[in-house]
Amino acid sequence: MKIVCSCGAPENLLKPYFTKGETDFRLCKICGCVFRERFPNPSELDEIYRQAYAEENISGSNTNQESGDYAAQSYAQHLMGKVIKSGDRYLDFGAGTGALLAELKKLGLGGDGVEYSASARDYCLTNRAIALKADLSDVPADFYQVISMIEVIEHLTDLNGTLKEIFRVLAPGGRLFITTPSRTGFRSRIEKGYWREAQKKFHLFLFDMNSLAFHLKRTGFVDVRRNVFSPLQKSGWKHTVYSRSIQSIGLSGTLCVVAQK
Repeated sequence: MKIVCSCGAPENLLKPYFTKGETDFRLCKICGCVFRERFPNPSELDEIYRQAYAEENISGSNTNQESGDYAAQSYAQHLMGKVIKSGDRYLDFGAGTGALLAELKKLGLGGDGVEYSASARDYCLTNRAIALKADLSDVPADFYQVISMIEVIEHLTDLNGTLKEIFRVLAPGGRLFITTPSRTGFRSRIEKGYWREAQKKFHLFLFDMNSLAFHLKRTGFVDVRRNVFSPLQKSGWKHTVYSRSIQSIGLSGTLCVVAQK
């Protein structure tokens, strides 16, 4: 089976990225994206997320998909303070069990959510009274002013198709807020193929700023900007000092970007 990058680059323009650990990643010489040689098929993907969002994992905050209550609160406050404007229609794409939507609801915003996992959607409806969509097929074009994809883009099996759908439903002038593990962060540079984010089998892409901007601009997004000081995901002054210090020198483990349609 021939390997082709999402940008269309053929196999001869791809090279192995890690020499140890997760060695099935390839680096594209055209777009700079790093991606897995083999993606899970639909049945494998269903099983991955069925296990991740099992009731015991959700109740024990052990889904390996969501960052916890503090992170949800932090992102909600950041979005309300710096990204979402009064009157904006908002969508969280890859909403998980709806933790972020629930926090935004507390702040007065009633947004929508899309989530691939049926078990996560069921949990969200039962426990948060929020009905999530399975996909964007019934959403009209130019509908939302703000869409967030928090720790989601690295999971996509169809990068091009999904970004085109996001672009379709985002209104002209609308804003896309993305976070994803940064492959140029401190830990990824040290741990390489043993980096915890690379070892998650459902992480299909590893982005740096240039490769993420390439694919966003290729879709049609403009004014792609990095948010150096992204929301904190843990409480405590030690974590705050460490995170802000790492962020200030460009070695954060989280790549946070805002793009516009």
